[in-house]
Amino acid sequence: MNFFLIKQGIRYFFTSRHARGHGIHSPFVYSLIRSVFIETQKYTEYAAIEQHRKLLQKNTQYIEVTDFGAGSQQLQSTHRMIGKIAQTSLSPKKYAQLLFRMCRYFKPQNVLEIGTSLGISGAYMAAGYAKANIVTLEGSQNIADIAQNTFQTCRLSNITIRVGNFSDTLLPALQELRHIDMAFIDGNHTKEATLNYFEQLYPYCNADSILIFDDIYWSADMHDAWKTICNDPRVSLSIDLFKLGIVFFRTGVAKQNFRVRF
Repeated sequence: MNFFLIKQGIRYFFTSRHARGHGIHSPFVYSLIRSVFIETQKYTEYAAIEQHRKLLQKNTQYIEVTDFGAGSQQLQSTHRMIGKIAQTSLSPKKYAQLLFRMCRYFKPQNVLEIGTSLGISGAYMAAGYAKANIVTLEGSQNIADIAQNTFQTCRLSNITIRVGNFSDTLLPALQELRHIDMAFIDGNHTKEATLNYFEQLYPYCNADSILIFDDIYWSADMHDAWKTICNDPRVSLSIDLFKLGIVFFRTGVAKQNFRVRF
């Protein structure tokens, strides 16, 4: 049991602002909350991706998984059932669909995902904005093969997988994309790796870029990384959704950190 996560979850509940944006004085954040965070339309793309998620959750096939990072808190063996991976490691529907709406709202041209897993979060982003050029990085070839099938099944052609250790694949991906409009970082859940991702991504960002960090309360180590990023003077705005942390580099705004109940 992750006692740090439980303790922080209670603290988050009592210190976060209401999800509808009441009391938010930033017009940008208020609009984001109203138009994206609490937007409830049932897009047709949701059904196809969630149907595929259910198939993955029922898959009893075992595969060998290569872990270069912190690994899984729930699955210790490298010999894992696909269904168990789908049940424990995929972005929950609520947050994956938020990624869809983020892409639909901001229309990012170049998107980078660090940590493909079985392809559900990548599928949502690719479906959210069909004109986006998405590169997703995965450490395990067997996992990448399943993710590729996810993209094909969902008929998504604007997302490409690069396989290997992130320390080997991240820089070439950044050089290929040239600039990053949005990045979803769900890779090695350690403080050192997370801060390294931030430093490597930053030179490819601009004032409109968005970085989304997953599992910011995974551990005290990960939360320290998140706090360090929030306090970085290059970050103008941060939003803590408990599972996800979102940072912006917008110019002409006072530095603010928000904790929004999602």
